[in-house]
Amino acid sequence: MAEGAHYRFEPLQRRGVLLGLSLGQLAVVGCAVVMALALVKTWPGPAGLAGAVAVLGAGGVMCRPVSGRTLVQWLGIAGSFGARRRSGTAPVPPSVLPSVPPSVPFAARGAGPRTAPAPPVSRLPAVLFVPGLYLSEVPPGDGGGAMGVLVDERAGTAAAILRAQGTSFCLLDDTDKERKLGAWAAVLESLSNQRSTLVRLQWCQRALPADSHALISHLQRAGQPGSPGYGGHLELLEKAGPRSLRHETLLVVAVRARAQRGRPSRQGAAALRNEVRALRAQMRNVGLVCQGVLDGPGAGAALGGFLLADLVRHPGAHPWPLAVEEHWADVHADLSWHRTYWVAEWPRSRVGPDFLSPLLVGLGRRSFSVVMAPVPPERAARDAEASRTAQLADAQLRAQGGFLETARHRRKAEALEGRETELADGRGSFEMAGYVSVSADDKPGLEQACAELERAAGAAKLCLRALFGQQKEALTWALPFGRGL
Repeated sequence: MAEGAHYRFEPLQRRGVLLGLSLGQLAVVGCAVVMALALVKTWPGPAGLAGAVAVLGAGGVMCRPVSGRTLVQWLGIAGSFGARRRSGTAPVPPSVLPSVPPSVPFAARGAGPRTAPAPPVSRLPAVLFVPGLYLSEVPPGDGGGAMGVLVDERAGTAAAILRAQGTSFCLLDDTDKERKLGAWAAVLESLSNQRSTLVRLQWCQRALPADSHALISHLQRAGQPGSPGYGGHLELLEKAGPRSLRHETLLVVAVRARAQRGRPSRQGAAALRNEVRALRAQMRNVGLVCQGVLDGPGAGAALGGFLLADLVRHPGAHPWPLAVEEHWADVHADLSWHRTYWVAEWPRSRVGPDFLSPLLVGLGRRSFSVVMAPVPPERAARDAEASRTAQLADAQLRAQGGFLETARHRRKAEALEGRETELADGRGSFEMAGYVSVSADDKPGLEQACAELERAAGAAKLCLRALFGQQKEALTWALPFGRGL
């Protein structure tokens, strides 16, 4: 919700069947009530009453959220984590994606026209990533070049990665900041208010190790040894060494598409190319710069650049880690340790347009990702009306039961009313989720980097929660894979 040059986010919508309780929580409460009645009837007297009270208390404890999840949910996560640990196998390294020329007709003796073989498919390591993810390359066509496509067979999607280019947003004045935000809002409005095959839109801002040796070589070639500041710049680069970072922003466009042996169908590839072309045209119309879509090797390097710190020095090397080990609170891939957080709460108070600066410009290897899914206008209106009706019904039940209305309930009611007003004014609607992944070379360094990240999140007024027991899959949510909703 915008208020001039400041913004305020809605409270996290926790969908429930009754009084904010999910179907699983209601089932636990129902079972606890039935067991309590059975105990009272079976053992009349103090023993049955004590047993009923204990059962009801246990049911309440199982429904009480702990770190954003109920005990039932934690048990499910722990069971899934244990099953993965027992059945985990070492990944088979996929082959490096080569640069494949486009399919061109050729003739063979005694045969009709044929086509060159299709580009190879690179399967991502199943231990680190979700099984069914493939990286392939679509040959040039329809006026566009080769395009790297990330195929998720289980989700039925195909995604392309674009590299975006920005400016120093924090150094702009308020007028330019509002202009930039208005331009990006116009792009989102165009994506949400039209029928298309787009199912996911993700932006991912990453801080990666820079190749300081390449920067020093470039400065030595381009600079003048006798020019002012030459020696100082060279000395700073030499001191920074491996601590120097480079920032990049990637956009991921995912569409609904069928897959055939790890490759998108012809219709899916065409739909993906059309969505990419439309997004680039919209960004160009509002003054935003997009360098273009990545081909197969470029997409592989972009996906593996955060996992392998030295990939920047060897861009043609194997882009995936060769050894991966999942733990309850982190993931160990090759020589790096990773931990992923979920943005559980966005700022409740009014914040400026650059409130994420402490996270984006901080030190250390980080990857901040926001995954968005456009909601059709008809469905958005129905969801808003259903949420408003459920909120009024819950408020009435609380009033009848004698429960006081808290400030959180009032803020939620205001947010729902504001959403209905925005939808009535023709605004678009998106479902969104944010993830942050931090990396280090060793476990003590990871703990220190996580502590710095949590302090930066406090400065940005964000509430982060580590995704315990889900680090293997959560790492893909914080990287440009178009997943996480």
